[in-house]
Amino acid sequence: MEELRWWSRILVVSAIVAVVLLVAGPLGYKFGLSPLQPSLVSLLIALFTGAVVVLLAFIMTIVSQVKALPRNRNLTVVALLVGAIPIVVMVPQMMAAQSVPPIHDITTDTVDPPRFFEVVALRADAPNDLEYGMENIPPEEMAKMQQAAYPEVRTLATELDVASAVARAADLMASQGHEVVNVDAAAGIVEGTATTFWFGFKDDMVVRVRPGDDGGSIVDMRSVSRVGQSDVGANAARIVAFLEAF
Repeated sequence: MEELRWWSRILVVSAIVAVVLLVAGPLGYKFGLSPLQPSLVSLLIALFTGAVVVLLAFIMTIVSQVKALPRNRNLTVVALLVGAIPIVVMVPQMMAAQSVPPIHDITTDTVDPPRFFEVVALRADAPNDLEYGMENIPPEEMAKMQQAAYPEVRTLATELDVASAVARAADLMASQGHEVVNVDAAAGIVEGTATTFWFGFKDDMVVRVRPGDDGGSIVDMRSVSRVGQSDVGANAARIVAFLEAF
């Protein structure tokens, strides 16, 4: 029987380690087992390890085929496929991060962004504040960056009256899997929190409903990440999905 070579075993084990790091980093942060920075580093290690495994597994698959080592060839193919998982997961995310502006506060009204109320207390320990604009990006510049990157993020006019629009916003927010934090029909405010699956990052949302000129209502929305400089487009996508469903 053909003997399994040490390199085929190492490639498979390394590929599995890369996938474990890919999953363990985000989940470790989500469940409070690891700080954010080490969790992010684990993703980079998983990507690097996966890339090395894919390269070496490709070479050794050819070697195994030439030397008529089918069992070893099968193992290196498995290593190649498993090692590619971190690449398939991480590369699109990294490309997305490069394609959007490094901002995490998105709103349909950049002149008069909707204010948060009940959510403020929930963000007491959050690195990102709720002031529109960032330390290195003034509000006017951030508004221009947002409008250039996300022109579809804009105010929605609806035929619903304010009370009906508020109720609709609260129901929709809950149906999309977000936690509804505050519903104030008198003020025309709905607040909520979205939690990402892997890292458990929390982004806070506020919907502001005001009377329209024709008896309907005007709906504005804002979504702000608690952690991170760039949201990789998540807040804009959340607002667009919400308003389209509205």
